[in-house]
Amino acid sequence: MSHKFFISHYSKDRTIAELFSSALRRISLEQIDPWFSSDSTGDSGLKPGDIWFNQILAKITQSKCVVALLTPNSIDRTWVYFESGIGQALPNCEVIPICIGIKRDSILPPLGLYQCYQLNDYRSVVEFFSKLLTLFEIKFDEEMSRIVIEKLIADISQISFEKEPLNEIYDNKQSVEKLIENFKSHIDKRFLEVIEKPRFKNSNQKTILRNTESETSYSVLFDIDFNDFKNEGLYIDIRSNDSFQDVTNTLYFMISNYVRPFRYLIDWIIIEKETEKHVIIREVSENIPATYIFKPETKWRIVKLKKPYNALESFERIKVYYNN
Repeated sequence: MSHKFFISHYSKDRTIAELFSSALRRISLEQIDPWFSSDSTGDSGLKPGDIWFNQILAKITQSKCVVALLTPNSIDRTWVYFESGIGQALPNCEVIPICIGIKRDSILPPLGLYQCYQLNDYRSVVEFFSKLLTLFEIKFDEEMSRIVIEKLIADISQISFEKEPLNEIYDNKQSVEKLIENFKSHIDKRFLEVIEKPRFKNSNQKTILRNTESETSYSVLFDIDFNDFKNEGLYIDIRSNDSFQDVTNTLYFMISNYVRPFRYLIDWIIIEKETEKHVIIREVSENIPATYIFKPETKWRIVKLKKPYNALESFERIKVYYNN
């Protein structure tokens, strides 16, 4: 028997929904049956003649989980919040936001009250699938799922987002705020339960914390700036116990289609956007805390090297930097 699962998304994010749905089916061994409105495969998605509101409402009420797919396209779209609100109002349905191309702290309540997962961050994706499959009482095997997750992240990281005109962004935000106000008047009590029930339960009544992780984390922006591939606005989570090596490993999965493994400072390098300082760390990368380098609000570029780094290049660049 397959478990019902609803993906709330904006139509422009159909490709992301398809990639995510396919990965979920493979990792759960077809035990989870995701549904999203723009799905054109098989009998899924909305069909000609469907009364779309009734169909969406029916699919959400049949689902054990609603995943809200949040991107620069959808962050201010009212229907994502509306569908998530319906899911939260149901007694046996969980709501989980996943995002790409946005910072977690830019998500408005009520979705901003939930633990959110970055879809292009390997560790965040592993944590998401682990908790999700536990919710459905399905065993999660990271080693067996690794190839699927790595491909998902590589494919997701190649998707870029068009910037909307400022006036459209402003109108969308006002629409979301109005929708939330109207919704609160009806189901304020259910939204408050987001805070009061911060955990999933499995059949053994063990609890899995949703938003009370012991370690703190924050999102940091990375742009991919290769000659053959460019993408802006990708975020990964920097955790309090991360090393620099942990971060480069995470970034590698985003660019694995373009560089070889274990080739930092050989094939690619990280540069701080504001200062143009290159991050030259190799032998002690496992011993340097990531929080010392990737501070909140800093922005970074991932650049491909024409040839492996050597110390003389750093000497010449720094000399020019200080002479200016």
